Amino acid sequence: MKAVQFSEPGGTEHIAEVDVPTPEPAPGQIAIAVRYAGLNFVDVLARRGVPGYATGWPYVPGMEVGGEVAAVGEGVDGFAVGDAVVAFTVDGGGLAETVVAEAGLAARVPDGLALERATIVPLTWATAVGLADAAHVSSKDRVLVTGAGGGVGDALAAVLSLRTPRCVVGGTSANSAGRLAAVYRPAVRDAEFGAAARKANDDELFDVVLESIGGDVASASLGLLAPGGRYVSYGAAAGQPDPAAPAPADLRRNNWTTAGFSIINRARADARAVGALIAAVFALAEAGSGWELPAPRVVAWDEAIDAHIAQAENRSPGKTVVAVRGS
Repeated sequence: MKAVQFSEPGGTEHIAEVDVPTPEPAPGQIAIAVRYAGLNFVDVLARRGVPGYATGWPYVPGMEVGGEVAAVGEGVDGFAVGDAVVAFTVDGGGLAETVVAEAGLAARVPDGLALERATIVPLTWATAVGLADAAHVSSKDRVLVTGAGGGVGDALAAVLSLRTPRCVVGGTSANSAGRLAAVYRPAVRDAEFGAAARKANDDELFDVVLESIGGDVASASLGLLAPGGRYVSYGAAAGQPDPAAPAPADLRRNNWTTAGFSIINRARADARAVGALIAAVFALAEAGSGWELPAPRVVAWDEAIDAHIAQAENRSPGKTVVAVRGS
């Protein structure tokens, strides 16, 4: 079968389309004939060799797929060949014609929901729901999302809107600020990011910071946390060293709560917990909550490598999925 593969960690010269053996499901798994594969920044981190993403080399990226069940492994109930499903393929493999996934990280697609829209749920939108839960966001809160410009940022805007916080500021590049203004108060991530974010928040501190950039942005964001605030780190896209954590005395004095969130590590440790997040997204989409899962940008298979590179270079706003097979 055809697949996109990273031959070794490093630059874009290590990306190629290859032929690889078609995988078979092990006990507890299903095999999926992939129609759509979501592109995510975790694929970029995997290619760069950041620990915790690629499970070995060579590596086929892709952690989010939609398609039909092609085979069912031993001990799996609730799925049949031909079912339309989505899955969080936590060990990669999704940018290929067939992938295997843990049954606990897969879900049937609700009737009437287009498969390309459903494909953005298992990692992207499940992350947004998990973050809103981890930070206990409420209508009283002022919220900062430091990485508002990508797929998770778009999902967070919608998920947070259901909790009606007082203010939501989104950290963004200068190129994406205009696009995001409809759902965030944008703050450009430059040398003055901290001041810009606070100005966008009516010169107030933030009750919740959802931080995915790391390095200098993380350091600036820690300085924006109000007394009683909650800070959740869920990424380090900048590739810079993490700032020093607040001292215990500062945590006590300010009643701060700090936490980490990794949907990948949670999926590897407790597939049911992430399966519940996937189910929660579908439940919200079907509940008449005032929004629907958006249509992602769809690119053809022969554009997949260029689309991955564009995402790595911050030239890909919003969410992109690759059409792996024809309808």
